[in-house]
This record gives sequence, structure tokens and C-alpha cells, in this order.
Amino acid sequence: MRSIAPCVFLIAFGELSTQLPAQTQEAPAMANVQIVNATSVPVLSLRINQTLAYDTFPQGKRSGDAAVPLLEATYEAEERQSGTKAKSERITYAPGAYQSLVILGDFSRTSAPGVLRQPDSVLTGEEAGYPPNVLFQVYPHTLSRAPVRLRIINGMPGKHLAFVHAKNEVDIKPGECAVLEGQPARAQYTAVVDGERIPLLMRQEGLIRNVIIVFFLKDGMPTFMRAFENNAESKAMRAELEKARE
Repeated sequence: MRSIAPCVFLIAFGELSTQLPAQTQEAPAMANVQIVNATSVPVLSLRINQTLAYDTFPQGKRSGDAAVPLLEATYEAEERQSGTKAKSERITYAPGAYQSLVILGDFSRTSAPGVLRQPDSVLTGEEAGYPPNVLFQVYPHTLSRAPVRLRIINGMPGKHLAFVHAKNEVDIKPGECAVLEGQPARAQYTAVVDGERIPLLMRQEGLIRNVIIVFFLKDGMPTFMRAFENNAESKAMRAELEKARE
């Protein structure tokens, strides 16, 4: 952003002059937003407040989370193959905080707005007026008391997800998430989708952070991606680790 130097005005009246105090420009409020494309279509383009931000945004990819002066935003995702567009509501971000915007869905028109298609959903004939099935979900990178928090998101339309660790199992419906607190930095998990068992190893060394794990469909098959929940504390820790390596 180009800075504008403050102006100083002198007002003359006879032999007297008055100098007005310099007015400094306030720095805009900032937010750190990581955008995660966990849709079940190959490629998106993404507009933010009507401006093209990402011409090619493949599924399974995420943006950086550098601070930007953007506290309110409307997103428009376009499925590149068909040209179908889905627009978010206006999203308000918390200033000075780290957050993730996770985009889910397959742009189909068989589910009501706000939910992904469920495994037992039945077509009723009312679907013709539905908008493209895409969700824009915001997750704050809040601190956790335990070393690692896993946020498991089921972004697979029409697919049930069971997430298993040891003898514990959590069931997650499409479009919903489950939070596992107090997880070790290294652990083996198993995801079960339509009877298929998908092994998932979490291993963190050095910089330990909370993690978002999102399941979505790639070429119709279940897959997943990881996105770390950075925050001010983890950024400071990263800087300390890099300094120690010098």
C-alpha cells in the first residue's frame, strides 16, 4: 500500500501563524486468512470482493496466510470445467486473528443450501431451484490447552466418514466436522469411507501445531489433505527454530 505523507498547514493572520498538528494515517486492521480448496471438483477460479484472486486453484491446495487488510469479504468460486459459479455470504473476519476459510462441495444442485448431500438423501423434485452445492466455512485458529488438536472435516458429498484412533471412533456427516483434543504429535489414524479403510499418519517434529484434516472426492474417490492452523505463537516458535539453525 502506498503511504501518503501527512500535510502540515500554516494559517497566517497578521503577524501570527498557527501550525496544525500532523495527522497520521491509521494502519488498516489486518487478518490472516488461509484459504483451503477441499471441493470435489478438479479446479476452481476464485474471486474475492469481485476481484479475481486465483485464476487456477486446484483442489487439495491452500493459500498462504499472510496478513491482509480484509475484514469483510464475499467469495465467488467458479468450477472451471462447467463455468458454474457459487457465491458466499458476506464473511466477517476477526481482526488480528488467524483463520481458515475451507471451501467444500461439488457444485451439484441436488441439496438445499447450507448442507452437503447426505448419504441417505432422496430426490424430491424440488432440487431444480437449488443453487450450486458449495459451502464456505470459517474456522478460527484458537489456541488449545493440549499439544495437538485435530479438526476433521467431511467434505465428501453423499459419503459417510468414520475416523478411528485405537479404540475410539467418531462419525462425521458430509459438511460437518469433529474436533479431537489432546492428540499426540505422532499417531496413526484410520478413515473409513464406504467400507474402504484409508490409513493416515500424523507426525510432527519441532514445530507442533493444530491441524485441519479435510476429506473430499478426487475423481469420485475419497482422499484428504492437511492444513496447519498457524497463529502468532506458532509463527514466533518458527522464527526461534530457524534462528537456532543458523
